[in-house]
Amino acid sequence: MESEKAVVLDMITYLKINGFKSFHNFEMVFTPLTVIAGANASGKSNVFDALQLLARLAETDLKTAFNEQRGSANELFTQYGEEWYADEMSFVVDMLVNRTVKDNWGGEAELKYPRLRYELIIQRRRNEKGFDDLFIAYEYLAKIRNTDDAWCQNIIPKSLRTLWHAPTGGGSPKPFIYTDTQNEIPTIKIRQDGRQGGKATPANAISQTVLGGINSIDFPHAFAAKEEMRRWKFLQLNPADLREPTRQDIGMHDTITQSGKNLAAALYRLKLDDEYALTAISRTLNQFLPNFTDVLVYDDQANKQFIIKLRGEDGREFSSRVLSEGTLRLLALCIFQYDPQHIGLLCFEEPENGIHPFRIETMAHLLKDLSVDFTNPSMPLRQVIVNTHSPVLVKQISLWKTDPNVSLWFSQISTLITQVEDLIENKAKNDQRVCPGTRKKIKLRVSKILPVIKEHASQLVLQFTEQERKLTLAEVIQYLQTADAEKAIEELR
Repeated sequence: MESEKAVVLDMITYLKINGFKSFHNFEMVFTPLTVIAGANASGKSNVFDALQLLARLAETDLKTAFNEQRGSANELFTQYGEEWYADEMSFVVDMLVNRTVKDNWGGEAELKYPRLRYELIIQRRRNEKGFDDLFIAYEYLAKIRNTDDAWCQNIIPKSLRTLWHAPTGGGSPKPFIYTDTQNEIPTIKIRQDGRQGGKATPANAISQTVLGGINSIDFPHAFAAKEEMRRWKFLQLNPADLREPTRQDIGMHDTITQSGKNLAAALYRLKLDDEYALTAISRTLNQFLPNFTDVLVYDDQANKQFIIKLRGEDGREFSSRVLSEGTLRLLALCIFQYDPQHIGLLCFEEPENGIHPFRIETMAHLLKDLSVDFTNPSMPLRQVIVNTHSPVLVKQISLWKTDPNVSLWFSQISTLITQVEDLIENKAKNDQRVCPGTRKKIKLRVSKILPVIKEHASQLVLQFTEQERKLTLAEVIQYLQTADAEKAIEELR
């Protein structure tokens, strides 16, 4: 490794959610490769939905971010009963961010604190026009102190830990972003950081998170957190988009989209930037698909497009239009592996789709290669979070059970008895709101994502019951292979 400044990293290490979809006081720890297994409708995708909402809130306003999600804005809040939803949702995210940040105006800054915690509370309540609206109730960004950083102590080798630790002395103890009360009005403040002085904004006057409104290195730590969240990538690969050549239009993008578009343009960029890139990608793909010897990309000037072809052992070439979905998925992962523009978090929805069970071992190794191994300081620091319902992929991931860089979690729906404050409209009382403070005991169906028992301590940071700790890999595989999911859940209990 040339220097500490050369290290590029973006990683989520911890997530806590309350009041969003099926999550109630939910928390989870992440490793470089994190696999969430479980049956359909168990809450796996809701983790990605929460991260996607946070990523959009780092770029755009509340209404836009909420309207881009699946379902109505109300439906993103936890549902307590018929037409009864939580009045607020909250998120806590711990991050590992790059020490060097650059903005679009050429500014560059060095961070003292690469370990950051971001907290956000969003409320839905009546606006001055009498309609439900979204408001920021609380926002917070602060450094994670070395003494409180159990994740680094459990995951990163001691010899490399100083790269990510904060200085032990000096610096302001105040958070970078915090919420205070001024004249009985919640006010979100940014303290002085770097060259820029602090400022304050009334929470009820903003339609965007304070973090999302920071666009330069004037506030370097807040800008670094925003850039980390903004770069989170979510893959739901569509075979039709993977197969399509990339049109050479004005403003053409050469990075792979969420659905797999621009695959050919991304490969052509790698070819131009590095003469050995195609050779490396070809060798990697050949290890997993021996019937293909070369990955090729052509500038089809006649049709103004880039097109991918694979050369077989017999010398014949096959365009992306005729390749199988599984082959294209493996090719996309190979391209990600050798693309220097791909850094940070990659969330991959059900990567096994379209992959023959015999090839899922190949898929597992590609996912492992796409995530950083902290024992190898020369590797680019990338993170992969996968959700799956494939028992074959679970078995493959379990082979790395002693690797602290890999974790396996199991998702299921559980019934919870809890008390919540009833602030909803009561139709029996002529559509008037129930007085604040009224509490009801309800039965709530929530998502629980539990760590599959393994030797490493990183998954023991969170507190689980003894029954939850008894969840074993064998039980997970049995559950995934059982058609009657409800019966399997009961048996696990």
